[in-house]
Amino acid sequence: MRPPKEIKTVVVTSARTEQAIGDVAVSTRVVDRAAIEASGAETLAGVLEEQPGLQVLRSFAGAGGVGIQMQGLDSKYVLILIDGQRATGRVGGVIDLSRFPAEDIAQVEIVKGPGSSLYGADAIAGVINIITRRAARKLELDARARYGSFHTSDLSATIGGARGRWSTRWSGGWHYTAGFDRDRSTPSTTGNAGHSFNASQRTEFRVRRDINLGLTADYQRRDLHGVDSNAAGAVFDRSNLTQTASVSFIPEITWAAPARLRLVAHLAYFDDHYALDQRKSNALDQAQRTKDTLGQLGAQYDHMIAGRHLFSAGIETQLEYLSTPRLATAASDRQRFALYAQDEWKVALRPLVIIVPGARLDLDSQFGGYGSPRLAFRIDPAESLTLRASAGLGFRAPAFRELYLAFANPAAGYRVAGNPDLKAEKARSATAGVAWRLSPGRTLTFDYFHHRLKDLIALDATTLMLGSDNAFQYINVGAARSQGVEAALAIKFTDVIDAEVSYTFTDARDLELKRRLPGRPAHHSSARLRWKHPRSGTSAQVRAAVFGKQFYYADNDGDGVEEPLRVAPYANVDLRVAQDILGGKLTFFAGVDNLLNAGDAAYLPLVPRLFYGGISARIRTDLPKRTRKP
Repeated sequence: MRPPKEIKTVVVTSARTEQAIGDVAVSTRVVDRAAIEASGAETLAGVLEEQPGLQVLRSFAGAGGVGIQMQGLDSKYVLILIDGQRATGRVGGVIDLSRFPAEDIAQVEIVKGPGSSLYGADAIAGVINIITRRAARKLELDARARYGSFHTSDLSATIGGARGRWSTRWSGGWHYTAGFDRDRSTPSTTGNAGHSFNASQRTEFRVRRDINLGLTADYQRRDLHGVDSNAAGAVFDRSNLTQTASVSFIPEITWAAPARLRLVAHLAYFDDHYALDQRKSNALDQAQRTKDTLGQLGAQYDHMIAGRHLFSAGIETQLEYLSTPRLATAASDRQRFALYAQDEWKVALRPLVIIVPGARLDLDSQFGGYGSPRLAFRIDPAESLTLRASAGLGFRAPAFRELYLAFANPAAGYRVAGNPDLKAEKARSATAGVAWRLSPGRTLTFDYFHHRLKDLIALDATTLMLGSDNAFQYINVGAARSQGVEAALAIKFTDVIDAEVSYTFTDARDLELKRRLPGRPAHHSSARLRWKHPRSGTSAQVRAAVFGKQFYYADNDGDGVEEPLRVAPYANVDLRVAQDILGGKLTFFAGVDNLLNAGDAAYLPLVPRLFYGGISARIRTDLPKRTRKP
């Protein structure tokens, strides 16, 4: 009897072109569809929650949504992509990960370390690329319903099909939660109440064997509500209505060389209505609307030369337009033009040696030009051992609000002013790692990372004093360093049981103030144990993440000096069980998130212990073998 043929996972993020994950030069972690479904996650935030080396961050009062911390660096240094295109709508530097519903995700690719040589601004700590689902069968139908604590309700459905030259997939979902409150001694609420609706489609048409056309589109509407209060006793009802939409048209032409030309036209729109309604008064009411439109055009040419060089070169243009009352000019726009090239050179095959030089030049209408070179290596001294290393430069472009913000908060007694003379934040980064396949089903990885940042953009209270209010302005000041190690062990005990454990040590410091960067635990570990019995259709999973103590800083005694505030270590544990019936066409599931009820209202606004249950259904009709795509 022949052993089952291994299914190769294909990734695109590390080289901006399709490769089998075993062939990539830059370390890439993949969360596939099976792992997403086993986790029970409803959004991208849940998918990433217990991934090694990642910390999901929930902002206060839901102002910036759910962000990510990678290699000791904040969300603004992590680039979020959807099918290789930039996600728009950052609030406070954060792309809200809860915006992306899990039902649309085929896999998530995580590349840690310097990525600006391929992707430009913001890819200092790494890149997270969401690959959306596509139809691969004659007929695909999925439906799912879930209900849990805090009246959390989730309904979603997808339909798709592939036949001949066509494939298309459509999906939609509705989600609701009543919110939560971790501190009932104040009128403020901790977690938002609200509902959302999302819809998306992905269609592909092969005109002929060497020409393929792709069209993707999505829309989401989120309506969130909460209650805020200030030290003076004023209470505010907060509402936040957000609408996002995007469309991409992607023609591809291939040649027998092999070579490929990929064209991309992408348009994204973000519309945010934010309002504060003061109870029993209208003195401090606020109503703001922020509209962010991002248009991109790009072309990338890939060519395999002599079986040893995978050469890629591309060009991108980007136009962004932002309007909001928080800008001094009410509206502003920026243009960016970029050229990039990379050569993945297989110097030797036995032992395997790959060298990957690459560089990118960005020209921005706001801060000028910036070059981002990178050099990466991969050496396999033995079949079971892979060594990788990379070093490069990166940058983060100043955001519109940092350049042009003009915002006053009379309730809290401060004003903020932007600075059009800001420079881009710059970084020198390096990573090195080893992947050791101890035996079939057992892999140990160990990685080191180092980032050195300068010209950090921060608020300075000494530059302005306007009237009796405290006034702040954004300036380039200071430097920071983040370095550490990550270790992970994945074990497949049997065909039905597998596990993974990881540990991360992070030393992240403000080099000017000579103290730890806030909100970054030095120690972080995660573990996952999964059991699935194919014959009975029963499965279970437990996930846990443990975070060491964290530090924040605040001037609580009014002496003008910030004192450190220590947040105690905590653990987050999730459990889930599922039962398939009718050959997997129906699945009943139940679980509990945050079993230990970790969190608080001040610095860890985690969702309290949440019980849930639900059902999912699926129908699959395979294509005839003669028409199925490889």
